[in-house]
This record gives sequence, structure tokens and C-alpha cells, in this order.
Amino acid sequence: MEEKQTIIACGAGSITKRVYPGGRIERSENVKDISQYIERIGEMIERKRVLLED
Repeated sequence: MEEKQTIIACGAGSITKRVYPGGRIERSENVKDISQYIERIGEMIERKRVLLED
């Protein structure tokens, strides 16, 4: 899969990816462990919000 577009991912172990003009890529990973995912969901949402703001 080519890295040409931004991907918003939800769920344990998923990775959100933002592709900027010029090709720079930043990622925000979710934890894999489901109990940790449930406990830390707010933290992961905030990281994605910051990553995806303009």
C-alpha cells in the first residue's frame, strides 16, 4: 500500500497516519492491549485530534 493519503484508524493496535503536502508522514498509534486501550482511550483521541488539526 502506498502512503499517499491520510488514514484515520480506530481500535486497539490501529495506527492513524497523516500525510502532509510534500510527503512528510506522521503517525499516532493506539495501544494493542484491549484493557489498556479502554483505560487510555481519551489520551489516544487527544493525540489524534492534535495530529489531524490544521
